[in-house]
Amino acid sequence: MTNPVIGVTTFISNDGLRLPENYSIAIAGEEGVPVILAKVEDDVLIKKQIENIDGLLLSGGDDIEPSFFGESPHQKMGAIEPGRDLYEMKLIEYALEAGKPILGICRGAQILNVQQGGTMYQDIYSQHGDSTMKHNQDAAKDYLSHKVNIIEGTKLHEILGETEIRTNSFHHQANKYPAEGLQVSAMTDDRIVEAVESAQHDFVIGIQWHPEGTYLVDEASKKIFRAFIKAAAQLQR
Repeated sequence: MTNPVIGVTTFISNDGLRLPENYSIAIAGEEGVPVILAKVEDDVLIKKQIENIDGLLLSGGDDIEPSFFGESPHQKMGAIEPGRDLYEMKLIEYALEAGKPILGICRGAQILNVQQGGTMYQDIYSQHGDSTMKHNQDAAKDYLSHKVNIIEGTKLHEILGETEIRTNSFHHQANKYPAEGLQVSAMTDDRIVEAVESAQHDFVIGIQWHPEGTYLVDEASKKIFRAFIKAAAQLQR
């Protein structure tokens, strides 16, 4: 068995494509081969990208264009990355068709839900309520800032073996209502959705926190990447 190839999406700006090194460190740490997926617009080429990887990792980034979930821009919406949403939704479509494992991280969890027909909070602090706790920590990325409750019986619970973990947190948007094909698998005490997953696929999970940022110091983060890479290895082309 060879090492599975994991395609990772990037941040997109006028300055080009970029990706924090933590993603590749975590993938390589579990003996996966990280490769950068450069945005293209041709459907045939996007399908080729999926054909040539064993697993898809949707990375974090800026906000999602609200028209994709039927809303106008909220006044608290932040910067978007033009072209990225549609590209990643095509990647998800073709990865699901091919049965490839998908791990969505932060923004990646949101675009996974939106692509499947779910909705989002454009800004949790103004739209979710005054009881919303701080979800965009000022501490370093490897600091575990708050508790997340894992729902028993889910794939995420199977992976972690725990009903409560601590995570880092860097977001002001979040999934609101999960798509019909997804179920909530983790929440915070203030009822913000922290993870969604598919019950129809072997490994399709979106998590709101950044396990790549805590991979070197946190066992739960290692378990998530280990399970993802294992799923990709089992479904190699």
